[in-house]
Amino acid sequence: MLDQQTELDILALERRRQQALVAVDLEALDALFDDDLVHVHSTGLVHGKAELITHIGRKRGFVDVQRGPLQIRGDADMAVMTGPIVNHIRTAEGAEEVMRGFVTQVLRHTAAGWKFISFQLTVAH
Repeated sequence: MLDQQTELDILALERRRQQALVAVDLEALDALFDDDLVHVHSTGLVHGKAELITHIGRKRGFVDVQRGPLQIRGDADMAVMTGPIVNHIRTAEGAEEVMRGFVTQVLRHTAAGWKFISFQLTVAH
């Protein structure tokens, strides 16, 4: 079971991830993502850490990322965070779209702190 401070730390990490996506801060994302990251996009496209960072840098698509109530479960080494997400994204044509979904994220505690190791978004219809 996670203590309250660990839950707050993980929530702060998620806020940093959201901010880094919008700012296209690739260095921050590199620090937040575990080297073993597996990121499953809503389309089923799967990226590792390096591929995801390159993808984010190329697309530069996030206008805003909002999260609803998040549930965090785990122990001192691993945590699973689940909850709703609303992504405001810019298309290749420059239009803005809203994607609503549900996300499962797995985090691992490392010597450098908590890092994201898995992310999967399922689009809500």
